[in-house]
Amino acid sequence: MTTTTDETADKPARISKEDRVALAAVDVATALPGKWTVGRGRARDQVADVECLATGVSVGFQPVPGPGAWRYWLVPGDVPRELADAWLWYRKDPLPVATFAVGAPATEVATDIHQRLIPAFHQWLDRAWTARREHLEAQTRKYEAERAIADQLQSAFPQAPEPARIYFGSGDLVSITLTMAFDDALARIPALAQALRADDSTAAPSTPTETQETT
Repeated sequence: MTTTTDETADKPARISKEDRVALAAVDVATALPGKWTVGRGRARDQVADVECLATGVSVGFQPVPGPGAWRYWLVPGDVPRELADAWLWYRKDPLPVATFAVGAPATEVATDIHQRLIPAFHQWLDRAWTARREHLEAQTRKYEAERAIADQLQSAFPQAPEPARIYFGSGDLVSITLTMAFDDALARIPALAQALRADDSTAAPSTPTETQETT
C-alpha cells in the first residue's frame, strides 16, 4: 500500500526525549529570576544550556541515556581551566548535579537551580580553589626543603671529588649518595653515625676519637 502525500502531512511529528528536554530549557529560562539566555549546550552530551546574562552562571541540560529513562541531569559549569587540570581532588569531590523527570514543572526546576544547585556549585568551587591552593603551598614547601637539603649537603662536603647525589622518593624518604676520599670517610664516621642514629637506646657504640702520635 502506498502512503499518499496527504497521509504523510497529517501524521504528527515524533518528538524525542532530547527535543522535550531542549524545550524544557526554554521554559526554565523564563521561570528563572533575572535575564537568562538559552543555548545549544556546552558539552556534546547536552541538548541545551541556560546562562545568566548578569553573572555568567550556566546550567546544562543533559538527557539521561537509556530506553525508558525520561529524565535529565542539570550540570552547572563551566569549570575554570586551572581547576579542571587538578584531577586529584576533582574525583573526590564531584560536581553537584540535579535530576528531574521530563515534563517536571518549569517553576520547580527553576527554584531548584536558583536555591540549591547554583549555591552548591559555588561551594564546590570554593572547596576546589582551597584544595588547589593548599596543594600548591605544600609543593612549594617541599621544593624549598629539598633545595635546603641539597645546598647544605653540597656545602658540608666541599672537598668531595663528586657532589652529593640526592634522590627524593615518595613521601618523606630521601636517598643520599656521598663520594669522598677514604681517609675523609674514616674521619667522618663518628659524625655520620650520630646523624643516622635512630635513638640512644639502640645506637651502636660510637667510634673512639683518634689520638695523635707524639714523637
